[in-house]
Amino acid sequence: MTPVDFPQSNITLGAPSDLDESQCQSIRACHVAYQGGNLDGAKATIVAWQPSPEDLHKLMDGSPIFIGFLGGVPPHFVAAQFPE
Repeated sequence: MTPVDFPQSNITLGAPSDLDESQCQSIRACHVAYQGGNLDGAKATIVAWQPSPEDLHKLMDGSPIFIGFLGGVPPHFVAAQFPE
């Protein structure tokens, strides 16, 4: 899968200081804070991934996608790869 830009993106997440772009690519994201309700003030970050035709085939065959993070900014992702 490839990270893609989208109209609502407002930040670029780059590689951490101990990695370079060849090890961890930058990704566009939308960083927001919830307003109102029981999540008032909580921060969220949204990223978009475009699956390749090969990714779609693997998904159709039942391969899972795992993405997890706590807090407002996700960990910096290297390009996602499915296990062989």
